[in-house]
Amino acid sequence: MQEERAVVQQQFEVEQVMPVEQLQEMRPEPEPQAPAPVNASVVFAGPTLVVGPPEGASQMALTLARSLPADRGRTVAVIDFPPGGETTFWQSAANALRGRGPIRLAVSYAGSMRPTAPAQWLAAQLQAEVIAPDGALTTVPGAAFVTGATGYGSWLRFLPGASPTPFGRRFPVPAWEAMDPNSAWPTGEIGIAEPIPAGLWLRAQSVPFDPNSQDARAIVALPCRENVLTIVVGGPGQPSIPTEEICRLLTALPSAARTRVRLVQYDLDAGEQAQLVAEHLGEAINIYTGLPVSNLREGGGAVVVAVDRRGQPTWHPFVTEMRCVPRALQEENEVSGYRNPVPGLAELTPGVFGLGDGVVLEVVASGLWVREATAAGGADVRALPVDPEWARLTVGTPGRTTPGAVAVAGAALVERLEPEVRKLLRLVFCDATETAIPWPEATEEPVTEPAAVSDPVEDDENTRSGPAHALVTEPEPGPEPVPEPDADPDTVRVQMPVPNSLRAQLSPHVEVPTQVTDSPAIEEPPAEQPPEDASALEIPLRIEGPVPTPPSPSWQQKNSRWGEELISDRETVAADHRTTDVERDAVRRILGERYPAFATAVGRLLAQRPGPLVDPVPVETTVTELAALSAYLGQDEDLVVETLRTGTLGRLQPYIAAVVAGLRRLPLHQGITTCWSVAPPNITNHFRTGDVLVEHGILNTHANPQESFDGGVEYLVWSLTGRRVEVVDRRAGVVNERVLFPPATAFKVLAVSESDGSAPTQVLLQEAGDARGERQLAQLRPSVLTQLERAAVALRSLSNA
Repeated sequence: MQEERAVVQQQFEVEQVMPVEQLQEMRPEPEPQAPAPVNASVVFAGPTLVVGPPEGASQMALTLARSLPADRGRTVAVIDFPPGGETTFWQSAANALRGRGPIRLAVSYAGSMRPTAPAQWLAAQLQAEVIAPDGALTTVPGAAFVTGATGYGSWLRFLPGASPTPFGRRFPVPAWEAMDPNSAWPTGEIGIAEPIPAGLWLRAQSVPFDPNSQDARAIVALPCRENVLTIVVGGPGQPSIPTEEICRLLTALPSAARTRVRLVQYDLDAGEQAQLVAEHLGEAINIYTGLPVSNLREGGGAVVVAVDRRGQPTWHPFVTEMRCVPRALQEENEVSGYRNPVPGLAELTPGVFGLGDGVVLEVVASGLWVREATAAGGADVRALPVDPEWARLTVGTPGRTTPGAVAVAGAALVERLEPEVRKLLRLVFCDATETAIPWPEATEEPVTEPAAVSDPVEDDENTRSGPAHALVTEPEPGPEPVPEPDADPDTVRVQMPVPNSLRAQLSPHVEVPTQVTDSPAIEEPPAEQPPEDASALEIPLRIEGPVPTPPSPSWQQKNSRWGEELISDRETVAADHRTTDVERDAVRRILGERYPAFATAVGRLLAQRPGPLVDPVPVETTVTELAALSAYLGQDEDLVVETLRTGTLGRLQPYIAAVVAGLRRLPLHQGITTCWSVAPPNITNHFRTGDVLVEHGILNTHANPQESFDGGVEYLVWSLTGRRVEVVDRRAGVVNERVLFPPATAFKVLAVSESDGSAPTQVLLQEAGDARGERQLAQLRPSVLTQLERAAVALRSLSNA
């Protein structure tokens, strides 16, 4: 019975269990809900999701998506509405975003405090958090910034069934955002602090704020840095912001915020103004040396670009940040941010790089400084502010003689700099006579009285012309001109002393007043004694050839008996012209990218001179003038000569002035030199003995002609003030000595030798002076004519050879 009872119980239990399981199996499963149709394209651009029309998102939407940073824990989404579908496309966007968690919606004006805000509707549809901007969305490197219609905007946080709450003005939220004003804040009568993505723009109230204007766009687009509150002071074409108002803004910030502030040096006065702010507040102030246009550079920090007064970017300073310290703390301002000037240099100490041979390269606010590693001082160089117009390369230490190794290292460094910097490079050589650097203010050089040039009979013969072939002119001491034939019948040796008084009138010393006149003015020389060795001030210039063939002379009759013009309205540059700072700056602009190469060659030439770089003229002036002269001889001679001959210099006036001033730096050539031209019509009446001729351009002649010129006119010129330059043609293995005369130099015709069919017509000329000089030249003319005739015979023999 017990067994039967157990079986019945077991059957009962089975009967009780089975129907329940069967019932569950037989219960119909609910039909899965079909997802809402997504009538849109969905694609990721970087970390951002882009929802667009079915045919695909636009390039503008994709670009915006790539510029947005990622948001941890949220999906950053850009909605690209099809044309005319701004209202109907929201449902397709909601279907595409469903199931993607919290959303940060990068759609301008998608959020507002009104219940009808699209972001509020989207949060209800998705049943998820939605972050959206209440205003126009602006993206910059490092942040997405919201600008409201009334000046204040914010990201808003939307939750289903809840009111929106502010969620910061920038995304990501920088550490200093809570410390800056939420809206525009007047700082006084002049300025107003306007919130921008990077921080604040302290601009002039008188200029309406238009973030889309050309001037404002560069400032509004500055990158946002997590730990840096950027304050831009002023703007292009705006009134200056008083220092008191800058201080008022800074003192309104919490002390913790001021340690994060970087003032932007938007104009030339901002660096000096930052120092005044530091003095007023009694604490250090950090500044950028330009506009921080990019968030990070190699090694950290901001990429900074200098801007000119028009708001145009120019070059990237090597020093990016400076720390201005109140003078009461007895500390120097220091470099707090910089970039590597030349890849591959070993950094010895912060901002100082080794160049070898005891020479170092230091980054400074104005550019770069090449100096001895052991050089003391240099506060003047470090204190020079950045100049948007020029990148300055200072070579040597002010007040000290520049060693040759430093000069060579500085000149060689130019070629290693980036092209952007070379284009705006200002190469400055310091010397013992320069104890301060009054720059960027443009000041004219001190004016001194003219000084006589020493008698060539006392000069070493190596400093005067010694032609290697047909013509040799070597002044030797002697009271009277005594011809002494050389053993070589094709060589002419000239012994022609020239009185000091005459030479002073024709060839003034390099230290003369600055002037640009219609014709060279010849003044009575002062009574002071000439320097013991005037040739020590001369700089032998060597040009790498070959160079273009110089223009043939174009003679014109003078309208007076002597060398000076009586009436002339033509523009020219006086032979004794001294360039100004403004002219030299213009020369560097005119030469542009060519200037560094010529300046480097001149720097090497100066470094190779025996003895220290000591000169009454600043080395920077010499470098610029000789660089202009080198460019003229190598590339621009035809252009400059033609411009001088027209009598209208125009925009080339500074360049021509530097070329003429550079001539005064070269060694004198006193003796015979030669040039040629095509025979003019009716040549018999074209040149007459006693005529005074002038070349309004720069006359380029040969001191050592290799051959005569057939079929034209050959001019043999007796030079007193011509300047010598060597042209090296390495391919031909020849060194040509050229002798150049400044514009409007006058020459007197002593004789004309007509062509005999086998040799060209020869015109014998002597450099002319004014009425006083002419009387003394007349005493020398018989001997000069004799030497010219002998040289003419030698050249004819070359023609017949």
